[in-house]
Amino acid sequence: MWITKQIFLALCLALLMVGGGCVPRPLPPVSGVTLQPGRFLEGFYLAPDFAPGRVTYDLEPFTVEQARGVDPGSFQALFQEELARAWEANGLKVKGPKGDCRVSGAVSLVSIRGTTLRFLTGKIFAELSVSGAITKEGQTVFAFSDRVELNSPVNPGPPAPREQELLLRQAARTFVNHLLTELLLYRPPGSDAEG
Repeated sequence: MWITKQIFLALCLALLMVGGGCVPRPLPPVSGVTLQPGRFLEGFYLAPDFAPGRVTYDLEPFTVEQARGVDPGSFQALFQEELARAWEANGLKVKGPKGDCRVSGAVSLVSIRGTTLRFLTGKIFAELSVSGAITKEGQTVFAFSDRVELNSPVNPGPPAPREQELLLRQAARTFVNHLLTELLLYRPPGSDAEG
């Protein structure tokens, strides 16, 4: 009888896990606009007449709302560095406060997990959730939301020097890559607009 209950509970748990993973989570609105699922970002909105390559940008510091196992100030500096580097590497002009568009947002969660068992598993995990918007003259022209989860591909044993910093940098780069790829490559059906 006891074994039957255990099997029943295990099957119920398995169904909940499988069923919960298959149900799409609704995307929260960002900056008053409704996001649609993206090809690269979890969700985004793009104004039909926005041409990202024809404007200049002010990259405002993203706030870090929740950090687990990570210093929020250090991560914010690292995140802004990656954002600015990628913006300029993709030919987008950063003009500071004189930019046509403001890029602002929030890192709702940044975390490092698995450090206590790292010597056995050989891995630690980074999780990053970011949302924000690009506004022009007070109007939202692009909004975004994304989640990134990465693990460090190292061997069991003592941690590598700067392992956590490198993993967090890779998570920030992955997010920025998703953001700029969606921003620069997405075109609505039937649009011939140039970026």
